Amino acid sequence: MTSGEELLDASFAQFTDTIWFVDAPFAAAAAAATAWLTRLGGRRFFPIDEPLPELLGALEPWAMPSWKQILVATTSNWTAIFSQGSDIGSHDVLGRELGCRSLRTNSSPHIVRAGEVVNFGDTAFWLRDVDKSHRSIQASYQSRWEWHLDGPPLPFEDQRAYDAKRIVDRFDVSRMNSYCRALGIRRNDPDFYLPRGLLIEQDINGWPQHPRTLSGAEWRAANR
Repeated sequence: MTSGEELLDASFAQFTDTIWFVDAPFAAAAAAATAWLTRLGGRRFFPIDEPLPELLGALEPWAMPSWKQILVATTSNWTAIFSQGSDIGSHDVLGRELGCRSLRTNSSPHIVRAGEVVNFGDTAFWLRDVDKSHRSIQASYQSRWEWHLDGPPLPFEDQRAYDAKRIVDRFDVSRMNSYCRALGIRRNDPDFYLPRGLLIEQDINGWPQHPRTLSGAEWRAANR
């Protein structure tokens, strides 16, 4: 791991920069996802009982837009969701369906090569509660570093850190992971994820254009 803050070192960063969570047991989340996506049609569902590296390996290759996502059981009440590449909204839908909290987390490095931005930095923590209230915290680079706070602060936040002069120092991956731990989520701990998942694949035969795909090694060469 890098500084103890990245999940499975960099070998699956294409699938672990962004991780979503639903505050519901795996069986309930999997059942709700199956019912919802069956109504939409064009999906297949594959239970996979393997350790985390094999669960994430089932998402290969990285793709944009993507057609795969996987729900993964954890040692807590939270169920994790990983995507093949696209930013997905499954956590919010399942949160509404199950009447529970949902969370989107992201941490990706800002990389500049030869004066050109090849990867836009971002650290984000977006929590939606049962009553639809939310807390959004994000430090991201678009054309410049931008700082975003929305919703009432959570009891465990280190709000003094938000006074740092540099935006990038206000909310880093270490602080984001500490906020996750306050919710009972050991986001960057491989042992937090159980060997039980539900792979969901969408039929892309009718898509007008084939998605852009990269192997894990190709993605890491471009984004790390």
